[in-house]
Amino acid sequence: MNPRTRSDLATSSDRALADLGNVLAAGSDLPAVAMAALSAAVGISGAAGGEVVTVDDALTMVPRATLGGPRGGLAATTSELPGPDRALGRITLWGDPAPAHPAVAVIAAQLGLAVRAMMNEREAVRRRDQTRRLAHAVRALRDVHPTEQAVLALLREAQTMTSSAASALITGLPGDPGPVVSLGLDQALEVALPGLMTPDAADRLDAGQAFAGGIPEGSPLSAAAAGYAAVPVGGPVERIGTLVVLSASPSGLSPELLDPLMGLADHATTALGAAALRERLKDLATVDATTRYFNERYFATRLEQEAHRALRIGDTLSLLIVRIEEFDQLRASAGAAAADKAVAALAEFMVPRLRATDIGCRTAPNEFALILPGAAGLDAFLIGERIRSGFGAEASMGWGVTLSVGVATFPEPAGTADQLDAFAHAAAEFARRNGSDRVFLYDREIAAGIDAADQRERQNAETLLTTISSLAAAIDERHPTTRLHSQNVARFAAMLAGELGLPPAHVENVRLAGLLHDVGKVGVTDELLVRSGPLTLAEWKEMRQHPDMAHRMLSGTRVDGVPDWVRAHQERPDGTGYPRGLSADQIPLEAGIVAVANALDTMIHDRPYRPAHTLEYALDEITRGAGTQFMPAVVDALNAIVARGDVLGSDHPDTP
Repeated sequence: MNPRTRSDLATSSDRALADLGNVLAAGSDLPAVAMAALSAAVGISGAAGGEVVTVDDALTMVPRATLGGPRGGLAATTSELPGPDRALGRITLWGDPAPAHPAVAVIAAQLGLAVRAMMNEREAVRRRDQTRRLAHAVRALRDVHPTEQAVLALLREAQTMTSSAASALITGLPGDPGPVVSLGLDQALEVALPGLMTPDAADRLDAGQAFAGGIPEGSPLSAAAAGYAAVPVGGPVERIGTLVVLSASPSGLSPELLDPLMGLADHATTALGAAALRERLKDLATVDATTRYFNERYFATRLEQEAHRALRIGDTLSLLIVRIEEFDQLRASAGAAAADKAVAALAEFMVPRLRATDIGCRTAPNEFALILPGAAGLDAFLIGERIRSGFGAEASMGWGVTLSVGVATFPEPAGTADQLDAFAHAAAEFARRNGSDRVFLYDREIAAGIDAADQRERQNAETLLTTISSLAAAIDERHPTTRLHSQNVARFAAMLAGELGLPPAHVENVRLAGLLHDVGKVGVTDELLVRSGPLTLAEWKEMRQHPDMAHRMLSGTRVDGVPDWVRAHQERPDGTGYPRGLSADQIPLEAGIVAVANALDTMIHDRPYRPAHTLEYALDEITRGAGTQFMPAVVDALNAIVARGDVLGSDHPDTP
């Protein structure tokens, strides 16, 4: 049959479908297109009536057209509008009997194509608008010179893009926030921003996705906004922080605004550079992330301002330095998290004990500086005493730490802000040297006492170090096979420290730790040191006490780090070492260096219980123990030294 014959035989429904196809292809008004499709379906099927519903941009079904009488009790048939992964709507027809015609499925398919085309067009328009917004913001960022203003430009553009009243950059990770910089937000509310990082928000941000939602219940930020949106800034390796915008909507931001906000964060990282952006944040931030007190940068500026104010109005000004003692011991025994909790507990404890006009700053990991405008020396002393005694008596704290508190007053005896700072620190140091857990008010006699104590302590430390070094040599002389052991360990340790890039002064301290690592064996009997057979359990217990003994002996030498490194040189990354069973991340690198140096010299020299091994054997054994007995980085450094051929300078015959 030829085409003309087929055309002549076309039914009216075929012509209706063809006409409808033209209407759907040309239409851009969804209700009008839906009505045209419904009219064709009703006419072809003879239905009494019908309706069309289609999805909106949120994929919710929305009525678009209705035709004919109400359905009432009439039977109905439904044809879905097919989409790529889900139905885009449906045509429902009703009548008696139920309307049925194969052409209705074709109409539904054509209408589905039209709906999909309109959705694509709307998406294209939305994308163009996003691109325009993002391009404008990126141009604004690039026009800013690499100064601290770049961060403020990022926040300003984020507000403009999203029509938000306030924005902020929270540095660090959602579970470990750092300093905060905000724009358009009251400073009193800035401290509540990290609280927006709820578990749901943190999970999405950690996955590199945006989050939008309502302000958490009870947050002070509910006074400024109903919702917020947050996007990560930086990649998984170079994570800078989280960009936050506050919204009047309880749902945060719509998807069409979240996408360009994500794009802005990406461009900010690329355009400004992660390292540079972190530096600007450090310059801008004034709040310590752990305690929410002001930080050291703010302290220096504010103390100067308060000193000028006191001079101008003829008032007094006092400064308290509150220092947590035993802080390093707490960090070593219970971990960094426990030490941070102790600091946070002290910060919270002090808040109700300070006056409304006082300014609290965290100026060091274990130290607070409290600026007390209008307070004379005695008043400040009493405030310090309330803090010291109250924190010490707080049984629920359970931190096992004490406080040393120093007090100084301006304009007498301190004549400048710098002197006020120095005098308060001097008083705190005097409190520490007199047993801590006390408060001292600075005066001239204290200064003289500190100077005299410094001189005596230096002399005592030098004498003690000389004596201990002589003891180390005497221990090596107990048996011919251990002669020069400490000197060899010191030399090997210094070479490893240099290979690992430690600065020269640090290398010398590591060398000293190697020299003194066995000094605690002064308390071990000669019989055990030269024993050729295995030790009993009781004898091993005695031997394992020597690192703690060395730590006690070295604690008065004033050599930074050396007592702790010597104490930990028998610890192992797998946690089976002694005396405390530390694991990899708890062992100082310097102790790991001494451990490898000690093992190397022990293996390549004769010992009371066996002859010397070859250097090759010793290297194989140490390499096999990387990650379990020895720190992998130190083992790599040893192998690098050997590979270069400049091996170690030992008196061992295998050493070049």
